[in-house]
Amino acid sequence: MRFEFTEEQEMICDMVRDFVAKEVETKAEQLDEAEAFDRGMFDRMAALGFTGLPWPESDGGAGGGFASYVLLLEQLSGGCASLGAALWTHVQLVTWPVYRFGQHGGAKQLQALIEGRKLGAGALPPRPGGLPPLAFTLAAKPDGDGYVLDGTQEFVINGTVADLFLVYANVEGEGEPERTAAFLVERGMAGLQVRPVTQALGLRSSGMAHLTFDRCRLSEGQLIGSVGQGAAIAGETWASARYGLAALAAGIAQGALKASLAYAKERTQFGKPIARHQAVAFMLAEMCAAAEASSLLVRQAAWNEDKGLGHAEPSARALAFAADAAVGSTTNAVQILGGYGYMKEYRVERYMRDAKALHMLKGMGVWAGSG
Repeated sequence: MRFEFTEEQEMICDMVRDFVAKEVETKAEQLDEAEAFDRGMFDRMAALGFTGLPWPESDGGAGGGFASYVLLLEQLSGGCASLGAALWTHVQLVTWPVYRFGQHGGAKQLQALIEGRKLGAGALPPRPGGLPPLAFTLAAKPDGDGYVLDGTQEFVINGTVADLFLVYANVEGEGEPERTAAFLVERGMAGLQVRPVTQALGLRSSGMAHLTFDRCRLSEGQLIGSVGQGAAIAGETWASARYGLAALAAGIAQGALKASLAYAKERTQFGKPIARHQAVAFMLAEMCAAAEASSLLVRQAAWNEDKGLGHAEPSARALAFAADAAVGSTTNAVQILGGYGYMKEYRVERYMRDAKALHMLKGMGVWAGSG
């Protein structure tokens, strides 16, 4: 059993660490305060090959696999979880299902997604595991050689600026209750309204939006997979996406630990750094263990997917642990920094808010032992 990074992964970590230090951390607080999605930042990530990292070179990707991709997510999230969530959504909620199931409907858009020339926004699929089709909030009615889509999809990350939206719907069909489908919808289509989500607790610069479809006319070519396959696509998408979400949580835990440790080494009380006081030392040790365990669980799930092994259960375990660890670690971070941890000028309060946002995503039907 080998735990060390490959030379390529070391290079990826160095590149991302440099990108985060020079371009992400300098803007994160400002973007969070303004609730602004920085499309230029996403375009920069695309130019660096981040959007294509997990995909094979034969398909236009960088060939790094998902084990390298989660290292990228962790580093990004440690600097700005909103930016990490934007990449996670683009890669795992949109590009992943299009890559796996979109040989017909999404084929013409796939290369643009892999290269990041088009930004994808993915609806959070309802949880796998036997829920009825009514779990989908959109309804599609067959109409000639296409479909008419109606309904509202809430809390879509990247929604305010995305070029493409992947959504799930129940398809009307007499006597066929299990007719579900996934569609790839282009921005600017008649009948699509995008409403930004504002005044959110966390992930404030992730471009979150509500989508409303009012007789939005879709062609057969926008169908991903086939009618009746939507629930299966949602389930398989979550089987992969859960460990990506866990990677974001692991990155937050690592960022909270780093900030807390730096502060605890500098802040003195009773003649010595507070890091040497037992209560603080115990909290730091707990945070360190939580961050490392989260990362290991994430990497195990990603490695399983790269090797073609079962990754649904490892992915679910990773998210269940990492989401809790991020909330616990950021709470400790605020406690260690005391009054400063309560202030916006110190990043740990943003980590705490973002950790809670990820924890709520975990609770929106994400947990499932299989899918």
